[in-house]
Amino acid sequence: MTTRRDIIAFLGALPILSLAGCGQSATTDCQPIVLSDARSCALCGMTISSFPGPKGQACVDDGNTLGFCSTNDLLSWAWQPDSKPRISALYVHDLSHTRWQSPSDDAWIEAAKAVYVVGHDREGAMGHSPAPFSRKKDAEHFVEAHGGHVLGFRELDWDALKASS
Repeated sequence: MTTRRDIIAFLGALPILSLAGCGQSATTDCQPIVLSDARSCALCGMTISSFPGPKGQACVDDGNTLGFCSTNDLLSWAWQPDSKPRISALYVHDLSHTRWQSPSDDAWIEAAKAVYVVGHDREGAMGHSPAPFSRKKDAEHFVEAHGGHVLGFRELDWDALKASS
């Protein structure tokens, strides 16, 4: 039996429930930005475009896009308890479509859709950051040339970052 208290609780929750889908549009509206010399890393403050290796971006709940000088810094920031609820999308350079030495701002992939090579010998802004690829075959070729091993996004953790450094 529905009580007066149930009805009041439901009516009080309606405004919140009506906003439930609003956060979804942020992900689809968010697009990677150009990481020019004017941008500095949101984690360490280094100039983003001055170093080789894949970079990262995070779209956050206030509509801003944060740039990161490496996938290492992006993940380190994203895994912080204060960061997680603010994230609407994460992007990384796709090394299946760009070069390590000078990654193109036309080659981004959602971080969760990439596979990563950790423990390789290539250095970037923050050492040997995880190398993201949209195609596992490309990641395996990278391993043949530079060592390391392939992990999916959900397999990445602090130990994988330490092993990659």
